[in-house]
Amino acid sequence: MTIRLRLISGEDEDFIRDIEVGGEATFFDLHNFIQELLNFDEGQMASFFITDEEWQKQEEITLMDMAMDETSDSFIMADTKIGQFVTEAKQRLLYVFDFFNERNLFMECYEVADIECSEIKCIYAAGNPPEQLDLSDLLGEGAPEDDSLENPMDFDDEDYYNYPDTDFDNDPMISFTDDLENL
Repeated sequence: MTIRLRLISGEDEDFIRDIEVGGEATFFDLHNFIQELLNFDEGQMASFFITDEEWQKQEEITLMDMAMDETSDSFIMADTKIGQFVTEAKQRLLYVFDFFNERNLFMECYEVADIECSEIKCIYAAGNPPEQLDLSDLLGEGAPEDDSLENPMDFDDEDYYNYPDTDFDNDPMISFTDDLENL
């Protein structure tokens, strides 16, 4: 079975990717292909969601096993074949590539054919993909030079007494908690 999926972005209306994939391929295969195709960082979390026609999430297919207990159904990308969920045209999925900012790609199956597809390939591309947030931008460019951040609890009495705001006698939270001892 060959499945053709169209990927679009809510961030850029010019972005389109049409992907052809076999039904026997796993969601992990598709994930890796999308990561490489869009030049995304493979180290970040991602999930596929099977959705209804209104893009409401139904089933999640995760990169890793996230099940809290053994009674709940969980689908892992490496173990789940695309043909298990995508069987006909008009089926919709979300590919969440940025959990922190809730960013995703919208995917819709536009064709299912009874011919074999031996490899995943991009058969149409337009526009620029959305940029994936680089976590190093949030953390700064490299590690701090100052070693004072190695152990933030490592201070001596001199650090305490030289702290600029040491008026702890008038701190309302400290006086409130001190009252708890007398209960």
